[in-house]
Amino acid sequence: MDGSAGAPGSFPRTAAVVGLGLIGGSLALRLRAAGVRVLGVDLDPGALDLAAQRGAIDAGSVSLDRVAEADLVIVATPLDQVAATVIAAVRWTHRGAVLTDVGSVKAPIIAAVHAALPESVQFVGGHPMAGNEGQGMAAADAALLDGRPFILTPTARTAPEAVAAMQAVIARLGMRPVLLDPVAHDELVAQVSHLPYLVSLALHRAVAADARAIGGPAHAEMTRIARSPAKMWTAICRANRDAILRALARYQAELARLRQGIEAGTPDDVIGGEGA
Repeated sequence: MDGSAGAPGSFPRTAAVVGLGLIGGSLALRLRAAGVRVLGVDLDPGALDLAAQRGAIDAGSVSLDRVAEADLVIVATPLDQVAATVIAAVRWTHRGAVLTDVGSVKAPIIAAVHAALPESVQFVGGHPMAGNEGQGMAAADAALLDGRPFILTPTARTAPEAVAAMQAVIARLGMRPVLLDPVAHDELVAQVSHLPYLVSLALHRAVAADARAIGGPAHAEMTRIARSPAKMWTAICRANRDAILRALARYQAELARLRQGIEAGTPDDVIGGEGA
């Protein structure tokens, strides 16, 4: 980056974004606005055309070999394709290039990448905590990233200079770098991201159709993320199964406590306090 991809505080001259969906497209928009040359890689020519029309990329390709030109490679494919894509991309990346991803489950991705690649590869697991219920390049919006945490999950074998380079990129993009252990990341994100989706989905399904017709802003907001892509969430639930089950158990215990208080006629004992 700036001639030396792993130099602390450096910034990439050229970045490749592999997968121009909601998050990949949003990052591409922000990177290009920051003066970075952005190469888009996507199997869908329509996504590449739209990204070019929206000014998110300087050039696009359906072939992964285009990442050879990049100082920074961001893999933003569907979760179940991330590890394989990172591993395949390394064939083309130049020495010193930094690779990251945007997957919302980290431990299995990092384990797969570490098992397949030498320690010399500068891969830093990443997860921008941003998004909405939209999908695809059409829904991409650089404003989604404003002030949001971008979690990095380095391990003992992650090069410190790659972490420093990613922290500099994140800060320049107007986001907040946060460092977490991969397993800790998956546990925490299960609580603040994966659980809310499942709660939203359950609430949507639990409300009768005629009740939805008169629903107000609270119902609309709480069920908004239930409209996000089901395929994405099934992959997340498979990849982060145990942490999600623990988060669900804690939530079910809280629901049971609320129900008990209401049944006993003492809702004041269970409503209020922290978060109220």
